Amino acid sequence: MTDSRESKNSPEARARASALGSLAMREHSSSELYQKLLNKSHPESIVVALIADLQTSGLLSDIRFAESYWRMRSSRGYGPIRIKQELRQRGVSKQLIDQTLITADLNFESLICLFYEKKYCGKPWRDLKEKAKRQNFLYRRGFSHDLIRLVIE
Repeated sequence: MTDSRESKNSPEARARASALGSLAMREHSSSELYQKLLNKSHPESIVVALIADLQTSGLLSDIRFAESYWRMRSSRGYGPIRIKQELRQRGVSKQLIDQTLITADLNFESLICLFYEKKYCGKPWRDLKEKAKRQNFLYRRGFSHDLIRLVIE
């Protein structure tokens, strides 16, 4: 007969508690959570089984993570190029990135206009150097040349 304290201190229970704590803070991709749990020295076999269990139970979803990530980063003024790159770095597949971009239904034209207006307060650029500086800023934020031209010209 096992003591209930032993089961709470088992490697599986500790890994599960760690995973649920991370998921309670924010959504994670399965790749992110996998890496986070391994970094906390949980055994890989336990982490793999736990990730599968969390996905089956709906507590971990790459689709939900990607959709919320699109909304969060775009609301902070980042463009589609940068957000796609960040999602790839977090282990989300290209197909899922493209699918969730469609379902997120974001209008990056209006987003860049709002962001540009907030940043520059409607002040026109004075010279080509300042124009280039603004273009580079928006490009680093992840906006395409077409979207940048929309607000700069």
